[in-house]
Parts: sequence; C-alpha cells; structure tokens
Amino acid sequence: MVEIICDSSFLMILGSRRIKNISSIETEIGAIEYVVPDMVVKELERITMDDKKKVLLKML
Repeated sequence: MVEIICDSSFLMILGSRRIKNISSIETEIGAIEYVVPDMVVKELERITMDDKKKVLLKML
C-alpha cells in the first residue's frame, strides 16, 4: 500500500477544483491511503477561523 501524506495546500486544491482522473491513481500504482497529519488539521482549523484567509480560500 502506498501512503500519500496530505498537506493543507493539497487538501485545499482537492476541495476547490475538480481533479481529472484522480480515481485512476489506484489503477496505476495500487492501493493508496491518504494520511493527514494532526498539524495539517490544526492549520486548516486556524485558516477557517481567520477572515482574511477565508477570502483567499474562496479565490482558489
């Protein structure tokens, strides 16, 4: 199994844009597991609390 460690930028892009053929990744490289470290979760929580950063997120 391949582990993909997700950072905040990666997760924000996944949430804001359509990624073509993302489902074909498992076909190409086998079983995958997405790992989100606690520090990334905390960073995203902080971003959602900051009004200035919310505006930037909407622009993505």
